[in-house]
Amino acid sequence: MSRTLYLISDDPVLLAHWQQSLALYPLQQAGAAPLPAGATLIVDAACSGEMAWQRLVEQGKVQLHAVLLASSTPNDEEGYRALQLGFSGYCHAYAPAPLLEQIVEVIQAGEIWAGRSLVQRLVSAVNRLPAQSSSLQGLSERETQVAQLTAKGLSNKEIARQLDITERTVKAHLSLIFEKLKVSDRVQLVLRVNGLG
Repeated sequence: MSRTLYLISDDPVLLAHWQQSLALYPLQQAGAAPLPAGATLIVDAACSGEMAWQRLVEQGKVQLHAVLLASSTPNDEEGYRALQLGFSGYCHAYAPAPLLEQIVEVIQAGEIWAGRSLVQRLVSAVNRLPAQSSSLQGLSERETQVAQLTAKGLSNKEIARQLDITERTVKAHLSLIFEKLKVSDRVQLVLRVNGLG
């Protein structure tokens, strides 16, 4: 997989921010030429409409490793739509350098990036679906409780309080749950609990 990041933006200030923030990566502005297989693409939400986003995602599914949509004025509605279209992640275009690096690492690892409020919205949408208890086979009774509370959008602190255990114990349970269910993050766990993963 190529470590090179390809950028799409008409905003020179934003491009300069990305170049400074992601200096550890080889960066190129995406042009008319096709991108190499396995490339990661960061798209400025302001420079293209939803139809262009859809084309980028379709290209990404075939050829690219990951496509991140970055918005200067992020909102959950736009982020929700981007993830529905198939983007690998959605973030603030001017996120600080350490966060941008983390986001790129996450999407290059094949995972999804979304902010906390957007994840809570996704959790809420998934929780309206009927639960699938068979999706938690192999978990202990306590692990099942932790998984179900996590899928309802509770934080580790809230789960600890509800189950009268420590946050450290919740983290330990989540590590085992992730391992047993072969999921890597809370979003995937929510989908698995609801029989979608």
